[in-house]
Amino acid sequence: MAAVHGAVFPDEPWDAASFASLLAQPGMFGWLDERGGLLLLRIVADEAEIITIGAVTKRRGIGRTLLQVGLEQARSQGVTMLHLEVAAGNAPARRLYEVSGFQQAGLRKHYYANGEDAVVMSLTL
Repeated sequence: MAAVHGAVFPDEPWDAASFASLLAQPGMFGWLDERGGLLLLRIVADEAEIITIGAVTKRRGIGRTLLQVGLEQARSQGVTMLHLEVAAGNAPARRLYEVSGFQQAGLRKHYYANGEDAVVMSLTL
C-alpha cells in the first residue's frame, strides 16, 4: 500500500509503518486494486470516512471502482453518512465525487503541506 500511495501522492507519501498502524485500528478497511489503486476507509458507528483513495494511472476507472467498493463496504456495515476530504484543486476527483452524489460540506483552509485547501464532502447513504 505504501508503494502505491507514494506513486499517487509523491509529495506526501505514507510509509509501510503508517499503513500498518492505520490498518490495525478498529473499523479500518483497506483495498488494493491490481491496476495500481488503493482505498482506506474508516467506519465508526453509522459514519465512515475515506482516509485515502487514489490510482497511479488516471482515467481508467480505478478510482470509480474503488469508490464503489468503499460505498458497498460502508452500506454493508450500516453506515448512513460518508465523508472525505479532497484537494480543492483536484478537479477530476471532485467531479467523480459529485457525480457519485457527494456534496460539499465544508472547507479546510491550508490543510495540505503545500498550503492547498481541502474540500470536505459528504454523502448520505
